[in-house]
Amino acid sequence: MNVRLVPALLAAVALSGCISLFPKPPSPAMIYTMRAGDVERAAGDGKPIVLSVSEPSAPRSVAGADIVWRTGASIAFMDKAAWDGTAPDLLQDMLIDIIDRRGSVRAVVRTGGGVRADSDVRWDVQTFEVVEEGSKLEAVIVVAAKLIDLRTRTLIDDERFEARAPISSRSGRAAAAGMVGAARDASLKIADWAAEKAPVPVPPPVAAIPDQPSSNQPRAASTRR
Repeated sequence: MNVRLVPALLAAVALSGCISLFPKPPSPAMIYTMRAGDVERAAGDGKPIVLSVSEPSAPRSVAGADIVWRTGASIAFMDKAAWDGTAPDLLQDMLIDIIDRRGSVRAVVRTGGGVRADSDVRWDVQTFEVVEEGSKLEAVIVVAAKLIDLRTRTLIDDERFEARAPISSRSGRAAAAGMVGAARDASLKIADWAAEKAPVPVPPPVAAIPDQPSSNQPRAASTRR
């Protein structure tokens, strides 16, 4: 008889809504993305070159989708806040988008995408995090970049880029907005630097066409006796 009463009791509990037999699910994490936003087009015509952009290398703390929070020497990840992809992937997409919208070069492609490029941007994201110092909060990104001539496999130039953006509160939304702003500023600097430093390929010399014999010279057959 007790066995028969169990289904009835469960149904009554479910209908009453007063008692929950299961724990409440945790609140979902807020997911944030990176977008270049409005990008001012560079003046003049773009260089007749193709740039490629590699996926940046990054330390393990930055290589995932977590939003990194640094306080002194301690590193933590924001609770219930994350990117909608890994940070290196999103940063690569942002830089490609900004170079394309700036229009300083003929085209920009992803490294390894099957399109032949003239120069390649290779970069290392050394820092991409929220930094808390006392009551001050700011987003910081530090990048070491190299520009490689893909025709000669030589280093054209290397540069270090840093960008910072203030964060208004300790919320995930404010932290993500500050980090996107810092990433955008750094990407604009890298885009302009790469377009300026990348050389325009020298076209190969045109092969000389040998002189043709004059039409008024006697043909070989006409010289026979």
